Amino acid sequence: MNSTTENTVSITKPALTKPATSIDGIVAPIVGNVTPIAENVTSIAGKVTPIAENVTSIAGKVTPIAENVTSIAGKVTPRAEIKKLFASKDLFIFDLDGTLFNTLGDLAPAVNYALKHFGIAEISMENVRSCIGNGSRNLIRRAVASGIMYGAGKTAGEPIEGKSGAEHLDVRDNEVVAAVLESAGFDDAKIDEVHKVYSAYYWEHCTENTEPYEGVIEIIRRINDTGKIAAMLTNKPVNPAKKILEKFGLIGGTAKGDAADKSDSTEECRPADLISAYLCGDTTPERKPSPAGIFAILATTGIAPEKAVMIGDDMPDVLAAKNAGIDCITLLEGFGRPENLLPLEPKWTAGHIKDLT
Repeated sequence: MNSTTENTVSITKPALTKPATSIDGIVAPIVGNVTPIAENVTSIAGKVTPIAENVTSIAGKVTPIAENVTSIAGKVTPRAEIKKLFASKDLFIFDLDGTLFNTLGDLAPAVNYALKHFGIAEISMENVRSCIGNGSRNLIRRAVASGIMYGAGKTAGEPIEGKSGAEHLDVRDNEVVAAVLESAGFDDAKIDEVHKVYSAYYWEHCTENTEPYEGVIEIIRRINDTGKIAAMLTNKPVNPAKKILEKFGLIGGTAKGDAADKSDSTEECRPADLISAYLCGDTTPERKPSPAGIFAILATTGIAPEKAVMIGDDMPDVLAAKNAGIDCITLLEGFGRPENLLPLEPKWTAGHIKDLT
């Protein structure tokens, strides 16, 4: 189900001797050199008041959104500076969801299929967007907690100014999500059951409504045409990630035109692998925001950190790049939210990937 014939990409600068690969087989030697990032999970056993008895116990844990911070006007790096940055790099490491591809149209139905299967209230597509990040299991944890809140007549998603925790769940607050799940009897084993149902459904449907964002194929082609390297680092599991890359010819096939160009003519296709190396949530030594995946890609491509740049749309991407000591272009119009990204003080910013073309 997950097998594919990998094609070797001809690259002149710097040269690669291996075809596109998930590189999980080569990371073991360097894992010992990576300092794991603390999960920073605080145990709240014995400290949680069941929501049914006292939902206001999580009211103080919601951080209000700063006024007007969602506007990205004046927050993006001038294109001339981005162009100069691109010219100075040899390795471009892309995130997948919200960066290369709009996957929300397949993620949301899969999430709601799993929630409905376990009798949990379905959630909105916008809520699913807020739950994305840090891997598929965290997506399910946040989605289940959101469904529990919706089922109780509450709301969930990003923080909402003026709404207390009694009314609204901030899905990015891991401690509060854990409290909601515990109050409803969803331990790790139960979450694993939901995740299994979600994963099976998503695998079958993960390319039905997913499309590359405008400019994606163009920019990756240009990177290859200039003898440089395009790679991918995602917290998404390898099976659906690989299936998406294969469908759009970024590995193991031909690369079709951008989402805006639906032509299937032979002129719009060319041999690929355009993504020369990739790591996924279940093949990387540690998920983002750990720098371990970036270090692994640097090792397999032979590129120095100062010649690499991460391109992503959410906090794990920005933090992974900072932890690895490489530059990052932060996309403010992907699945991540400006109100979460801007406080990280990203040096390089753009609206979306099409703004880099």
